[in-house]
Amino acid sequence: MIPWKKFLILLICLVWLSGPRGLSTCFAQNEKKTDPPNKKQDDKNKTGDSKSEEEDKEPPLPKLEEMQTPSVEDLLKKPPVDWVVLETDQVLIVQPVYPRPDTLGKLEAALKASYDWPKAKSKEEQEEQREKRASFNFINLTLVGEKEDPEYRIQRQNVKQIVYYEDQILKRIDALLTAGDLKTAFEMLLFLDRRHRDWPGFDQRQQRLLFLEAQDKQKANQYVNALAFVEDLQSRVPDYPGLSKLAGEIIDTMISRAVKVEDYREAHHYLNRLATIFPRQATVAKWRDTFLKQSDAILQQANQRAQQNDYQQAFDLVMEASVVWPVNPRLRDALRRYQARYPVINVGVLETALDQSPYFLECNSTRRHEKLTQIPLFEVGKVDQTPLYQSRFFEQWEPTDLGRRADFVLRQSYATWESHPMLLAADIAQDVRARITPGNSAYDERFDSYVHSITTTAPFTFRIHFDRVPLSTEWLLSFPITSPPMFSAVVDDPQAARLSPQKKIGATSRFVIDQQDSDSSKQVSYIRAVPEPEGLRDYNVAQINEVRYPTFEKSFQALLRGEVGVLPFLPAGLVSYFKEQDEFNVVQSAIPLTHVLQFNPESKPLQILELRRALAYAIDRQKILTETLLHESNLLNGRLVTAPFYSGLQVYNQQVPQRDYNFPLAVALAVASQKKLGGQFPTLHLLCDPNPEAQDAAQELIKAWRRIGVIVTLIPNTPEEAKKENLKWDIVYRTTAMTQPTMELWPFLTVGKGAEIKSLEIFPDWMRQKLIELDESTDWETATTLIKKLQRQLYSMAHIIPLWEIDQFHVFRTNIKGYADRPLNFYDNVEQWITTPVYPRGETLTSTQALTQ
Repeated sequence: MIPWKKFLILLICLVWLSGPRGLSTCFAQNEKKTDPPNKKQDDKNKTGDSKSEEEDKEPPLPKLEEMQTPSVEDLLKKPPVDWVVLETDQVLIVQPVYPRPDTLGKLEAALKASYDWPKAKSKEEQEEQREKRASFNFINLTLVGEKEDPEYRIQRQNVKQIVYYEDQILKRIDALLTAGDLKTAFEMLLFLDRRHRDWPGFDQRQQRLLFLEAQDKQKANQYVNALAFVEDLQSRVPDYPGLSKLAGEIIDTMISRAVKVEDYREAHHYLNRLATIFPRQATVAKWRDTFLKQSDAILQQANQRAQQNDYQQAFDLVMEASVVWPVNPRLRDALRRYQARYPVINVGVLETALDQSPYFLECNSTRRHEKLTQIPLFEVGKVDQTPLYQSRFFEQWEPTDLGRRADFVLRQSYATWESHPMLLAADIAQDVRARITPGNSAYDERFDSYVHSITTTAPFTFRIHFDRVPLSTEWLLSFPITSPPMFSAVVDDPQAARLSPQKKIGATSRFVIDQQDSDSSKQVSYIRAVPEPEGLRDYNVAQINEVRYPTFEKSFQALLRGEVGVLPFLPAGLVSYFKEQDEFNVVQSAIPLTHVLQFNPESKPLQILELRRALAYAIDRQKILTETLLHESNLLNGRLVTAPFYSGLQVYNQQVPQRDYNFPLAVALAVASQKKLGGQFPTLHLLCDPNPEAQDAAQELIKAWRRIGVIVTLIPNTPEEAKKENLKWDIVYRTTAMTQPTMELWPFLTVGKGAEIKSLEIFPDWMRQKLIELDESTDWETATTLIKKLQRQLYSMAHIIPLWEIDQFHVFRTNIKGYADRPLNFYDNVEQWITTPVYPRGETLTSTQALTQ
């Protein structure tokens, strides 16, 4: 039987004894009953006669303390019910009552507010207000399980409390939290939030759950997640009991682990997070004091090194101290003194010169390394349609005997900022003789065809005799002297003694690799071949550190954080960003980087002209250039080209028409070449420059070729692939920045085999003849005419596919000065770069090191 019936019989008896007193004194009333008073009295009498019978059959109403909190399954799957607790602590189980929550309070407030209603204007309105006011004394109930007449009203004053369905959920959540079932508790909280947002008590359980989650993650050694829960809870309740202590324990462990592996930046990051939420926490003071003492000890070592004139080590120690604690008050003065005496610049790169070179490709790291470590006898100082040469070593040079002889006079004194040893005529003579001596490891067949002999006439003068007049004497002598200088006293310096035998100073060395750096995979350090003397007022850069990052995004972050001060490569999408920043300077290179596709002359499929042309016509060069490389940027210029060299040179043939994208023609040519290959295309292998722009463009090229049925795979730039001796490749994507194409085109076309007669065997007869004829030209007019014709033929026969040229940009921090306004190479004028300290920001505690770059 249903337990409420006994309660209902009792209520009816009480009504019978007290007599009718109107609606406001009725204890309980079935809203569906409309019988007259006599009829109701008869019903009550009948009910009283059967009272003892009903008591024997129906159990009593349960007490509140007897009620069991529903299980998770019951709460989620069964219909929601409320518990109405009477003054006797008996419980009625009913369907959800309204208004909710705080039904009793809201009815009481409504009753009080009813006395402020406007005075009724009619008798009907007065009666309506009276009935509505009287309804505030009752709660409408729908009994659970009663099939006949379940709807009743109960007087508000006889209800002690209401345990809502949502309150039952909260009780179950409390039990789950106590039992440690945090996952289920979280799911129940989500269920409650969806059912009734902002239910009273919800926030307290959520806060407790966050605290317990933080403790649970701490026990599982998931400290980052634990800290996230702590910070979330602190943002809600800053003074939550025990939260400060828990945060201190978590952060203390995280800092200890970071310090153990010397990751001070991470340690500062977490210390800063703790200081932000709990600035007076004991852990904050503890670690600040620890870092300060450790930093002071390192600064003391730096001072001792400086007293011994070991400024490089002193500066390294200051940088180490800045890493340990960048807000050390003593750091600013030490940084200023040691940075001024031994300036260091950090450069963020994607690959270093010590990385395995990708086969015969000359990548950016190779160009930077050569420019930084070697000074050629002659180098291009400016390009204005034709290259203009300059020399660091010669005071004068003069051709005689109609160009078959040249006399050279060397400089006898250098400026203090120049970092190379003194060069003697004997150094050059030794190197030239090695280049023209067959059997010598330095023998150069092409150089030997020009030079007959060299004669030294004095320590600083020499004369070269030519077998044939060179087109450019300066270009012919644009090589460095790598052998040790004969005037060895110049390099008798303690700094040079540390270098390995393989890295000894050459006669025209600029910077050399410092072999003290043990982890060359992440950083390569270059130091001046000849240090600047003591007693100077200002010192130029003494050390260049190339810091390697796996992606450009990482190097970009390092520049913003201050880990590096220069980026030699700046993608198109970021040029405008850095130009708008006051703390950076963007510098454009004088020569753009030319991208070109080149076919392996020994690849049998690509010996078919139709296939080469099909690959050329299948490429939408303008679309790839604009969308993939330039990102539709108006600040970065890129141009389609028809030659593998700068379009602004005099030798560039502007009359060669661009090959437009033509998909139908590409398909037709591909079908024709497929027949010659026996009806099926072999898979071609593409070798690509590691330049990020080239890698992105290569993916688009592969997609374009796939559309005409040619499958091309990209050879990965890995050390394992680079070590292979017999590499199978069909197409190569190269980048180049030629300044003297008349002399550089031959070795470029032979793809790593040099400029020897033997290297021309892989080319057809007409190409061999044209290259030899170009090399034997003795005047610029003839050479220009020949290379323009060669450009047209190479482009027409699709032996190479010039793609585009893209302007190069470098970004410098404003504390670095002395670099060229329009450099030909990134490290142009590097000895004269000047850097001033940028001091750590004391409010962040997250700097990796002082921004001295």
